[in-house]
Amino acid sequence: MLERLVALYNDGVRRRDFLDYVDAFTDDAAIDFEGVPERGPLQGKTAILERYRDDLPDDEIRVTRWKYDGGRIYAQFVWKDIPEARGGTLVIVPRGDRIACLTVAFGGPLCRWTK
Repeated sequence: MLERLVALYNDGVRRRDFLDYVDAFTDDAAIDFEGVPERGPLQGKTAILERYRDDLPDDEIRVTRWKYDGGRIYAQFVWKDIPEARGGTLVIVPRGDRIACLTVAFGGPLCRWTK
């Protein structure tokens, strides 16, 4: 699921279209962003797609390490264009083969990463 999500996100950056990325989420999915309060939380596919259309991300990501723990996927990432910059952490809560909740913590790992 993590590999698919990152591939869809990076493809969305390249194509400037996040429809396929958003399709990986459940209809009632939520995305929250830590470190940038004006971005979220977003609830539902419609709100998620609107946000990605209004504020197109412009840099791909690369996962540097990840783990599955307690039904969640934790993944640290860096930006492909600026790998030395602090990327962040993704926390993915799956439901079946889709994503029910995604937290994107910019600027470094969440404290939960170390637990």
